[in-house]
Amino acid sequence: MNTTTHSTPVQGPQKIRKTITQFEQLTRLLVLPFAFALAHVFPHWMEGMVQLVEEGNMHRFELLDVTEENNSKNDKGAYVVKMKPCKDYAIVCADLFENRGLSYGDEIELCWDTNSHNFKFKLIN
Repeated sequence: MNTTTHSTPVQGPQKIRKTITQFEQLTRLLVLPFAFALAHVFPHWMEGMVQLVEEGNMHRFELLDVTEENNSKNDKGAYVVKMKPCKDYAIVCADLFENRGLSYGDEIELCWDTNSHNFKFKLIN
């Protein structure tokens, strides 16, 4: 008897690739689209954490800059807030903008790492 088993491939963190806008550069924050947060970030947070952000509070986390694989940097002062009146969220990360020299037009990747429970950032160009 020949039996075959199929396993579901392990999925890594879902990444979002985006270009830094003038608004993001001026305010030193990264806009986290509502749909991405809802599908790829909030399912991994405790319900109370999501509710606090929805109510206008901030949620602090570590933002790990993995642009240089052998020299990652950590921004412990980063946090997520809801952008009102729209549905999107903001990752407030002034240190990242300062340390990485981010500016309008830079292409980046962001993802929520379900293993380490933090955001990972990578500068593409």
